[in-house]
Amino acid sequence: MSPEEIQQIFFAECEESLAAAESGLAACQAGTQDADTVNAVFRAVHSIKGGAGAFGYVALQAYTHTFETLLSDVREGLVAIESKLVDLLLRALDTLSDHVEAAREGGDAPADAALISEMEASMAANAGGASEAVEQAPAEPEVSEPASYDSDAESSSDYELDLDALLDDLTAGFDPAPAKAAEAAPEKRWKVHLRPHSGAMRNGSEPLLMVREIASLGGECVHCDISQVPPLDAFDPAQGYLGWTFSMPEAASEDSVREIFDFIGDDCALAFGDDAEIPEVIIVAAAPKPVPAPVAPVPVSEPKAATPQASAPVAAAPQPAPSPVQEPPADAAAKAAPGAPPAPPAGGQSIRIDLFKLDRLIDLVGELVIAQAMLVQRLGANGITANEELSLLETLTRDIQESAMSIRAQPISSVFSRVPRILRELASSTGKHVKLDVIGETTELDKTVIERLGEPLTHLIRNAVDHGIESAEDRIAAGKAPEGTLTLSAEHRSGRILISIADDGAGINRERVLAKAVEKGIVSADAQLTAEEIDNLIFAPGFSTAQTVSNISGRGVGMDVVRQNVKDLGGRITIDSTPGKGTTFILTLPLTLAISDGMIVNVGDQTLVVPLASVVESLRPGDGEVQGLGSNRNMLNVRGRFIPIVSLRSALGASSGALTPDEGVLIVVDTESTGQAALLVDEIQDQRQFVIKSLATNFRAVDGVAGATILGDGRVALIVDVDGLVSNAAPGQERQAA
Repeated sequence: MSPEEIQQIFFAECEESLAAAESGLAACQAGTQDADTVNAVFRAVHSIKGGAGAFGYVALQAYTHTFETLLSDVREGLVAIESKLVDLLLRALDTLSDHVEAAREGGDAPADAALISEMEASMAANAGGASEAVEQAPAEPEVSEPASYDSDAESSSDYELDLDALLDDLTAGFDPAPAKAAEAAPEKRWKVHLRPHSGAMRNGSEPLLMVREIASLGGECVHCDISQVPPLDAFDPAQGYLGWTFSMPEAASEDSVREIFDFIGDDCALAFGDDAEIPEVIIVAAAPKPVPAPVAPVPVSEPKAATPQASAPVAAAPQPAPSPVQEPPADAAAKAAPGAPPAPPAGGQSIRIDLFKLDRLIDLVGELVIAQAMLVQRLGANGITANEELSLLETLTRDIQESAMSIRAQPISSVFSRVPRILRELASSTGKHVKLDVIGETTELDKTVIERLGEPLTHLIRNAVDHGIESAEDRIAAGKAPEGTLTLSAEHRSGRILISIADDGAGINRERVLAKAVEKGIVSADAQLTAEEIDNLIFAPGFSTAQTVSNISGRGVGMDVVRQNVKDLGGRITIDSTPGKGTTFILTLPLTLAISDGMIVNVGDQTLVVPLASVVESLRPGDGEVQGLGSNRNMLNVRGRFIPIVSLRSALGASSGALTPDEGVLIVVDTESTGQAALLVDEIQDQRQFVIKSLATNFRAVDGVAGATILGDGRVALIVDVDGLVSNAAPGQERQAA
């Protein structure tokens, strides 16, 4: 694995650690301030610090050191958890996120001097001795040159001078004299012994920095073991030859020492106590990978294959009937079969994979779906009946598709977790404090949708706080709580995902919106608009009701971008606003952008796809079920409820096809903005999975069309945008009739 790949893993782990710390501090802010929550935040910050030191991000490590020290004092009860402290920790976490981003992008580190001073002042005010530990810690820890630890060096002669410098560096500053003074002091001390193995330096870690961390806890080196250092001709800079014994103060706990080495795990041996000794050195010689040897069959899994010859090598071992859940000790298994691969550990596991490879897998699954459709159509055209085999192939194809899509599925909490920081930034700039309620954060959807959802969600939240929620004084005058409430929710419905952003503010001031639209020439002064049409004016390009231009709003850029981004995702956005009560924005998005189910229909000489998620039922109207409305509108009576009939021929401008319900089939569909409607088509051909291809990317955006797909016979079929088509059908048909 290259250093660049290791760095990418580090930054991915940083994102996870930041999310864990954000969650823990949010729990502290909500009142959950137990030891487990504080420890979780501490471990997250500590993990980032360890990786920063290993990769030489000095500014990130120095800042995280102060942050971690404050959290350590909180964990040990030296600093009390109060609302003011939690606010400080949240601001410190925001700056830590900026530090990580600067390290990833190679930019300048954010200004953190003021925050560091605040954290040190908090430690000094609450624990007199705590600030001294911070002052003793180096602001910018030194990082030794990684070249001296390069296992790919051309020859060992390159290290003739480096070895002496290495030994001087590792033993410099560790004078046994302080240990003698410690023995005479009344303070009770204990010992820790450590020796890094070869793996401690294999992935870019720097044991010297961890040794210095022990010293920052008050540890004093009483012995440095150099007896295992080999001659220069046998010296391997990637191995661990040195060991240390530290005398630790009573205030330093064993757990605090273990946490220093969490980043490298078992690659550094530790021993505690005065009677313990420095662990033995473990040398892992660099050698070519052995050719895997055939493994003898296990008697439990292959009882019939056991022969006297096969059982001879294990005759010395006892032969009780093994339990299926019994596992041999790890060290015993390693001695018994050094060449055998280790058994997978129990419990859930995860693996990091390049997103490009996953996208490629999804594309191949899509091609498999198309190939399966082609095979079914080709066999049917030739009169070949293989219903059982084709049904099995269709089932397997669907299972593969669902498994592949589940790999890409992620909980929407990864997007919602960014909102608390946005609200904190808005609170500092607007003075409006907003409480966040989150519902359905475990709802899963496609990773591509999640990644592209962040920008429109940020715009909507900033708009809700700046325009929707009133100031504390206005809220009190209106009989509301001074603190506003923002509710984020996500749920699955009819094969799609619904995300709502609701505030309890003043709602949309429709008179003001209409006046502003007339002023900007968006609508005419004599226009008669419904409440819904007025609400949708806020999506017009260049529209803004802000009194002054600020870094939050006022330039008319934002809401039109939100609508366009949602449309690019194959979704739609609707508004539900009640004056004095609040406003809710509802985003309706597809679960995935790759594969979906649809109903194949014919309209004249065109073949179209209606997404199955929108279909309620299909029917042929009976006598008296179709009623006229106006000059050219028809309504369908569905169990006592009238819904409009929309002709796909007229709506899409097809040259031929059914014009009246008696000539075709009606498909009842459900929409978010206009309720139910009935689509008039010539006939229903089939129901199949289809692979979604973006029409805007390959051609251009077309009203009423959500995309395109490839049919089993190789033809291209358009995917109907049911919501957009139904909402625009009435005026479109009236214009066409005129």
